[in-house]
Order: sequence, then structure tokens, then C-alpha cells
Amino acid sequence: MRYYFNIRDGKDLILDPDGSDCASLAIAIEEAKAHARELMAERLRSGQELDGQAFEIVDVAGALAAVVRFKDALPS
Repeated sequence: MRYYFNIRDGKDLILDPDGSDCASLAIAIEEAKAHARELMAERLRSGQELDGQAFEIVDVAGALAAVVRFKDALPS
């Protein structure tokens, strides 16, 4: 199934125009966590704030399937 990984940063929403094929929602969530770690590392290196960002994973119909907060991608 194709999922789109839109990024919510405060009030801003950055749409994913391409999406990604994932075998399941669980795999899409793991993919979002991996991308979140990469994006947080980039933001940290550039001195940007790391609070409040999240992936809003939507299906091909545009229905919200999951929300993955960037901070939830960090080891506990």
C-alpha cells in the first residue's frame, strides 16, 4: 500500500508528493521513525529547534493512518 509521509512542524504541513510503498502500516511507521532520526540529526547540526515535529502518515485516499512524533523515534 502507498503511504504519504507529510511533515507537521507546528502549524506548517509539508506534503509528501511521492509517497512510499510499504507492505503494512507497521512498516510505514518504522520507516517514518528512521526518517525522523535523520531529520532530527540534520536539524541538530544546523541549530534548529527539535520540538513539535511529526510525520502524519496518510493513505492514498488522504485518510490519516498514523502520527509519528519525531521525539518518539529516539531510544528511551
